[in-house]
Amino acid sequence: MPETPRTDEQELARAATAELAAGSGSEAARKPKKLGKNILIAVLAGLFINTLFGLLLDYKELLATLSRVRVWQIALPFFTIVLVYIIDSLRYLLVFRQFHVRLSFIDAFYNNIIGYFISGITPSSAGGQPFQVYHFTKLGLDSTASTNIVFSRLMVANLAQLAVVIIFIRNGINLLGTAGNGVYILGLGMLTTIAVSVILFFVFVKPSILGQLALKIEGTKLGHFISHRTRDEHWAEKMSTWSFGLRDSFRYLWAGRTWTMILDLILFGFDQVIWAFGLYYPLIALAGTPIHFGGFLFAFILCGLVSAYVPTPGASGSIETAYALVLGGVTGSPGAALSAIILWRLGSYYLHLIVGGLVYSLVPVARGCYAKGADGTVRKISVPSSP
Repeated sequence: MPETPRTDEQELARAATAELAAGSGSEAARKPKKLGKNILIAVLAGLFINTLFGLLLDYKELLATLSRVRVWQIALPFFTIVLVYIIDSLRYLLVFRQFHVRLSFIDAFYNNIIGYFISGITPSSAGGQPFQVYHFTKLGLDSTASTNIVFSRLMVANLAQLAVVIIFIRNGINLLGTAGNGVYILGLGMLTTIAVSVILFFVFVKPSILGQLALKIEGTKLGHFISHRTRDEHWAEKMSTWSFGLRDSFRYLWAGRTWTMILDLILFGFDQVIWAFGLYYPLIALAGTPIHFGGFLFAFILCGLVSAYVPTPGASGSIETAYALVLGGVTGSPGAALSAIILWRLGSYYLHLIVGGLVYSLVPVARGCYAKGADGTVRKISVPSSP
């Protein structure tokens, strides 16, 4: 963001953002045992749901389908996520440059791996974004801009998903007739898309709503619970101040750099297509049922939104349930659909938990390794070292 004279309000917002982001991130960083526990819960939840479905279905069909599994049907979902990491890293480079920050590709790539990992072990996949802000802040990048960029990704994701639902709604409606009981999941997914769009729109237009909400609940039981968990009695005041800085940052990025955000939106659309292919090809290979990809993408996005309702780490278990109910009805082969979902989750989720855990544990991250140069551009000035 161009260097402009800062008001006292802006300075307070900047400081408050840094403290909030660092506090939430360091809290997670201090609890390796809790991370390990969440990984175990995520794995057990997925195994339990998959086993339960296997018992409810014709297990002979399930075993017969799994016997035809090929290595590529696991490798494809794994590498689709790697490709998503690469695209999302390029998105980071693109958007950070609007704030005169030359983010390194390695740091962007690391941020995506760790963001996906933390999302995979936190309830309803909700922890990844705060930890990504913490990582950028730890590197020495402006916390308000980092929060803006990470939150803007949520806005971009919602807009892209809403666009897909609208574009392929005709194919989706045709799919509803073949989804069986899964039609209720797709309907709930459509309602979720609309609700999330409305919420994000209000937060985007007036982020100070977050601060106002925090101040209103400060004296309630929920407010006292947040104070206890954050160990900060002034969290509401800090969030209120932080929201003003976020407001200014939103205006700068979305009003002043509209074409950048449109390009970011298009790139995220590629993300969604690539992510969906990781399940689409194993599904049609095992089920032998041709499915229009537009209708599949429609169902894929809606099922993913619904699965976030269940507060298991990484929404593990609920994702398998949602996709199995819908795709089992669409293909007419529940055993084949569940087999494809198991392979997809193994390659795109469980294997990446291992990779993300290793990266999180073994790769050091330097503090304050970015600084502003004489030309006003923020660049990396040191190599990563132990924090």
